[in-house]
This record gives sequence, C-alpha cells and structure tokens, in this order.
Amino acid sequence: MASLKYTATIISSLIVGGVISLAAYHYMNAAGSAASPSAERKVLFWYDPMKPDTKFDKPGKSPFMDMDLVPKYADEGDAQNGNGIRIDPTLVQNLGLKTEKVSKGRLQYSQTIPANVSFNDYQFVIVQARSDGFVEKVYPLTLGDKVKKGTPLIDITIPQWVEAQSEYLLLSATGGSATQVKGILERLRLAGMPEEDIQRLRGSRTVQTRFTIRAPIDGVITAFDLRSGMNISKDKVVAQIQGMDPVWISAAVPESIAYLLKDTSQFTISVPAYPDRTFSIEKWSILPSADQTTRTLQVRLQVDNRDEVLKPGMNAYLKLDTQSPEMLLIPSQAVIDTGNEQRVITVDGDGRFVPKAIRVLHESQRQTGVGGGLQEGESVVVSGLFLIDSEANITGALERMRHAQTPEAMAPGMVMPSADAHSGH
Repeated sequence: MASLKYTATIISSLIVGGVISLAAYHYMNAAGSAASPSAERKVLFWYDPMKPDTKFDKPGKSPFMDMDLVPKYADEGDAQNGNGIRIDPTLVQNLGLKTEKVSKGRLQYSQTIPANVSFNDYQFVIVQARSDGFVEKVYPLTLGDKVKKGTPLIDITIPQWVEAQSEYLLLSATGGSATQVKGILERLRLAGMPEEDIQRLRGSRTVQTRFTIRAPIDGVITAFDLRSGMNISKDKVVAQIQGMDPVWISAAVPESIAYLLKDTSQFTISVPAYPDRTFSIEKWSILPSADQTTRTLQVRLQVDNRDEVLKPGMNAYLKLDTQSPEMLLIPSQAVIDTGNEQRVITVDGDGRFVPKAIRVLHESQRQTGVGGGLQEGESVVVSGLFLIDSEANITGALERMRHAQTPEAMAPGMVMPSADAHSGH
C-alpha cells in the first residue's frame, strides 16, 4: 500500500512540473515575440543629406548626388526634448565632421597698415613784420627751400621803428626817466623790431633804418611770396616755415583694437624708399575722433628725422604686433554668423549636436575670442556644418533650440539664434 502511495506522489509531481514548464515556455516565447520587433530600429524615411527636404520611402541611390540614401530612424528623437540632434556615427565619419576644444589663450595681432609721412605741426612758424613798411631786398629763396635758424629772408624799412628809435635816443640824451626809456624799448619789441637790432641800438646809439627779418627755426619754407619794392602791411605774412625733425607718421587703425595699443614697442615703421632702415619712434598718440565711415582711429607717431631722409608726403607702413588679454578661443571657422547674431554647434557628452549662442569679442589669425556662451574644454564643430544643418532641417532641432533659449537665460550681449544659421557659412 505504501508502495502505491509513493508511486502516485511521483506521478503527481511530474505532472505539475510539466504544467509549470509548459507555462514558462509559453510566457518566455510570448515575451521574446514582443521584444523582437522593438529590437529593430524603425526607419521613418530615407533622405539625401545634400538635399534633406526630399524624403523617400525606400533605400537606394540618390537622384541628386552619386551617393546612397540615408535612413532616418524613429529613435533619433533627442531633438524633440530640446537637447540637440543625433547623427549616425557612420555618416559623421564619412563626411569628415571635425571638432576642436574651446581653449584659453591670447589673440595675437600682427597687422601692417598703410601710413604717410607729414610735417610736424608743433614746429610751424609764421613770420611777420608786425608793422607797415617797405621791402628793400628779398633774399633768393622760394617754396620748398630748407633754411637754418637765422637765415635772412628780407630786408625792410619800417618808419614806425625809425621814429621810436629817435625818441629813445632823445630821452636818453636829455635825462628821461628809466621808466620812459624802458617803455620805448618795449614798444619797439611789441612793434616787431628784432631783439638783436634793439641791442644794437642800445650799444651804438645810432638810428637804424634798414632791418633784416630772419628765419626763427630750422625748416622748410612753405609760403613766401614777397618781392623787392613791395609795400608790406603789419599783418602781411613774410614766410611760413615748417620743421623737419621730428616728422609725423599717421595711420588709420580699426577702432576695435584701440584698447590693445599700449606703448611704442608694439609699432614698427617701414618706408619703401628705405627698405633696409629702421626708424626711432619718440612718442605716439591716438587722436580723439573716429572716422564714422571707416570706423577707424588715427594713430600719430612722432619719428626721429635728424638726417631728414623722411619727406612729408612719403608712403610708409605701420606694423602692429600686440596681443589681447586672456580669453576663451575657438577656431574662426566654427562661428556661424548671420550678420546680426553668432553661434556655434557644440557636442555634448552623449554625442548630441547642440547649437549655442555666443558673444564674439575679437578675431585674429583664424582664431576668435569669445566673451560668453561657452566654457573651456567644450567641443565645437569646425567642419561639416552642412551635415548638422541637414539634420536640423529634418528634425527642426535648431529652431526648437532657438525658442528654448529665453533672453533671461542668455548672457548679456548675446543674440538669439535663428534656424537659418548656416547661411553664415
């Protein structure tokens, strides 16, 4: 009897185990059947990256370019959350998309600007007689002649000076007071009588009737039109003389780099007429007004010209060598500029391509300084931007990113990006 019970127990266990195994088999089979469709990526359509607006319902060759159509998968929907777009890694590799890291550094400026040589207006004199008279002699000089200080220009007769000399001698001989005598000498000085002639009067005690007007400085005559026998009025210009040492060299520099100009070591002067010579810059200044048409500032340098090889009107070149303060730097080709805004495409840690608005400070030697919108170490796309643009046109990611970036979330000075950013490239 016991043997019969033991046999029944074994048979019951086998039946129950079989039922459980069968149920488990059906459950696992159903689960596998449910999972297998989702394991395959669903293709929404095919497209040509060079013409992304046209969609195809099956794979094949592009009718536009000699390349295969690319599938657009349903799971490439990261852009729907405003987190950028994802692109097939194979497509990225085939089309040569490249990125570079945002770094910190200084922009290097090395620019050669046309300049010109001019007279130094600090050394400019107008020679006048300051009294009515008569020109007795004009020395053989004309425009453009170089003169030294003390070179005679004209001989003149001034009746007013003759009269004052006679009065001075009379007072001196008849015991005039010191104040009266001194007053007459001062009157002669104010009337323009040269100091050397006044001292000669005091020494010789003889009336002089003919006086020589001389050059007061070294320089070049830029105005001189008197002739012998002419009457001369007190306001008539006898000559204009401009100094030649030092000279000025002027150049127009972009107003955007004016803040980088610090000292004379940043400037180098070269002159085509003397290609092997260097010129010493004594001092420099930025003139106070800007050209509203060219948006430039005038830089004026005072240059040593002791041997007078630099002639006003000559062409020259001003070379600037300077650097900016430390800032974030990116390759200039990474910047998408539409004319009223700038931005870049960054790559996040998950491989998504995310557009970011930036604030450009300066650009030099294919490097752009950025004042906001990026952080050091971020990756920015520097080539293959048309591929990002193709994907953006399909998914609308850039447009959604534009609306996601509110003015409150952007740094001061940034501008809102737009969907047609690729037009800047």
